[in-house]
Parts: sequence; C-alpha cells; structure tokens
Amino acid sequence: MRALLNVFGNVWALLGLAAYGASLALLWPNKSFGHEDAIVELIIFGLALPLLAWIATFRARPLSLTVNRSAGEILALFACVIGVTLYLIWGAVLSEMLVPASWLASERAKFFVVLTRKLIIFVAIPFILFRALFGYRWRDFGLQFSGVRASAGNHLPVVLVLSAAILVFQYFLGGGAAPIRRGEFHAGQLALGLPLCFAWLFLEAGLVEEFFFRALIQTRLAAWFKSEVSGVALMALLFGLAHAPGFILRHAGLEEAIGANPSPADSIAYAIAVLSVGGIMFGIVWARTKNLFAVMIIHAATDLLPNFSQFVKTWGI
Repeated sequence: MRALLNVFGNVWALLGLAAYGASLALLWPNKSFGHEDAIVELIIFGLALPLLAWIATFRARPLSLTVNRSAGEILALFACVIGVTLYLIWGAVLSEMLVPASWLASERAKFFVVLTRKLIIFVAIPFILFRALFGYRWRDFGLQFSGVRASAGNHLPVVLVLSAAILVFQYFLGGGAAPIRRGEFHAGQLALGLPLCFAWLFLEAGLVEEFFFRALIQTRLAAWFKSEVSGVALMALLFGLAHAPGFILRHAGLEEAIGANPSPADSIAYAIAVLSVGGIMFGIVWARTKNLFAVMIIHAATDLLPNFSQFVKTWGI
C-alpha cells in the first residue's frame, strides 16, 4: 500500500501517467500505429515486469553511491541529454564520415564502429565531464567490485527472475525468437552464439544505455527531487523523448509503427507511449540495487533473442 501511495502521490509519476494516456489517445486513430504491440508493451513492460522487479528486490540492499544535489550537476546533465539527442538524430551519419569506407563495408567492422561511438557518447564523455567538474569515480556510477558480489548475492534473485521471465516471454511470443522456434539454428550455433551475443550486448546495450539513463540521469534526478519514484518517472520520459526528434528528421516512422512521415505530435506521443514504458522496469531495479552490473545483465538478456539472428549472420557462427 505504501508503494502505491508513493507512486500515485508523486507529481512526476502522475504527470508520466497523464502523458502516457494522452499519447495513446493521440496515436489510437493512426492506422499505422501498432495498437496491439502498444497494449502488450504496457501490460508486460509497464506493469508485469516492474511489479516483478519490485517483488524480487525485497531483500536487495542497494550499493552505496556518492551523489550530490547541485544545480551545476543538473545543468551538466541537461547538456549530456542534449548531446545524446543530437547524436541520435545526426550522430551516426556524421561519425561515419570520419571512418574509412572499407570499415563500414564490413558488417563485422561496423559492429565495432557502432560500439566505439556509443561508448564515447554515452559513457566516456559524460564520465569525463562529471569526473572533471564534480570529482566522481566509476564506483559512484554503480561500477563496483561489491556490485559483482551483490549480483551473486542479494541482487541475484532480481537478475535471475527478470532475465528468465523476459527470455521465456520473448521465446514463446516474441517475433525476434521466431527463427529459433522454427529450428533454424543447430545446437552448436546456439551453444556458442548465445553466450557470445550476450557478452556483446552486455557492453553494447547494457553498459551504454544503463550507464547513461540509470547511473547518470536517474540517480541525479532522484537526488534533485529527493525521490526514487520521481527519478524513475522522469528518466523513463526522457528516455523516450530523446528519440522523438529522430522519428521526424530521420523518417524513423518507416521503422517504427507510426507511418512514413510522422508529425511532431505523433513522434512525441509514440516516444512516450512505447519507448518510455520500457525504461520503468530497469529504473526500479536500479533504484533498489544501485548495481550497474545487475541492470546490465538484465538488459543484455532482454535484447538477446531479438538480436541473436543478426549476430549469428554477421559473425558466421
């Protein structure tokens, strides 16, 4: 009951719920919008898995982090968010101009190009900025040896429960796992490919996104508003909204279910209704563990089956 009061009594959580409802209402008449997918996203990633994350962290003891509540950090955080938003719009194209064409012609080399630029934009630059201005260390972003021990201790239940639940859901219902269900991969490919793909995603998705959106953004928003609920709600909104400009300028509606030329309103609404929801579960795990390794593992497990086919094709496993 207290947890429900914390959520429904929090102005930012209520704002997030209102924004979600308004976004869904705006998108619903759009024939290109994936109505069923949005409902499934809400039920699974907006309700069921966040509840499971909350239950599985009952006995979790959060790691100790140093976080200061200062206007300077919020300004630096805002600059980082603007920088990442610009990267999501133009960064890939501009950065590829600096890379030899032969590298981009190779899918394997391109894997490392993409990983490198993500690590620079999402991890290295923000860390250097906050290290230089405010004296933070890696441990203050949840990268601690105690986090490894906790992932095998009191944080293990949430890692195992969420990872298993997501993998089971995606295997039986996810489109990305369809080739595996159809038996398109032999035992050797699965035995070698799954661990290698997981290790890759642990860095490429887990470290990159969880460092920036959870360890950096959510932690400082929670400190500023003195509320973990506020941190989760605002982080989820920012995560979605950071992608909205790209839907317009890069015609990402061709890839997303909002039509080929989405309006600014539809782009913002889609970012909130679909992308923001996916950040809630990770936000809860981070708020209750402060363990970057734990959320990195869960994130890698979340992306494993949808990315496995392409990984095997690229690396010839």
